[in-house]
Amino acid sequence: MNDKCISFNLDNNAFRGRIVRTDNVMKDIFANWVYPDNIAAAVAETTALGILLASLMKFNGLFTLQIQGDGPLSVLVTDVTSEGKVRSCAKYDAQKIENAQDLRKTAGEIEPTPHWLGHGNLIFTIDQGPKTDLYQGVVDLQGKTLEECALRYFQCSEQIDTHLRLYIKKENNVWKSAGILIQKMPAVGGKELSENEDKLAEIWNEDKILTDSLKPEEIFDTSLPLEDVLFRLFHEHQARVVKESEYHFGCRCSRDKLLNTLSAMKEDDINHMAENGKITATCNFCGQTYVFDKSELLKN
Repeated sequence: MNDKCISFNLDNNAFRGRIVRTDNVMKDIFANWVYPDNIAAAVAETTALGILLASLMKFNGLFTLQIQGDGPLSVLVTDVTSEGKVRSCAKYDAQKIENAQDLRKTAGEIEPTPHWLGHGNLIFTIDQGPKTDLYQGVVDLQGKTLEECALRYFQCSEQIDTHLRLYIKKENNVWKSAGILIQKMPAVGGKELSENEDKLAEIWNEDKILTDSLKPEEIFDTSLPLEDVLFRLFHEHQARVVKESEYHFGCRCSRDKLLNTLSAMKEDDINHMAENGKITATCNFCGQTYVFDKSELLKN
């Protein structure tokens, strides 16, 4: 199983981390959609980031990473359930993407995700179902890379020292993504860490350098277990695996859900959408197409 996220601790539990690699998840996400390469790269990168962030949260339900912008790429969404189901999609304007690359003379290049998003927001949401409060974190998009945009959230909202690397790769026309994240652990219950602050800062810097030394060919080598990647990086820093979580593609769309959504629309809007008395809707995540008779929507 190559779609896995490993939770680990470092340096006598002074720091915690996550390392993720996707394989089949990405194949399934792209099974029914053909995105331009820059958009596919953005979807792959967002999927890895979404899994990393979800793995940091304690929740029973749904974690959603949504990135909205005013650029040619207007929406990126990754959903991760507490059972390990993942789905991702993007909304974009293909003509604007082509025009932008013509203007920048970057045709054929993979440009950083924020280049396509423009101004907007990065939003984290945790939904644990009815009778629970919806948790949401929002930060404006600032940064040259998606890594920088995500780190700004931790700096501004969580105020937790965090270091993050994301990786994407297209091989045999198939996209893959991966990532690694480390964080300083806050003192718990007033307990002081054994190292003094200066020593701790020195070790933290060492761990960041080691994290940055991870090469794409290592993280994407499916013959190399993530545990081995982890211990190669941090064998002198008491790397300890805490948890392993597996992930797979899973869409939550259904005919009943879509029926309820469409039925809530105004009658004029339903009439406008209908063609020959029918409304056809396609899920942006899995590509499943649903057909409704206008009469059954108006009855509801």
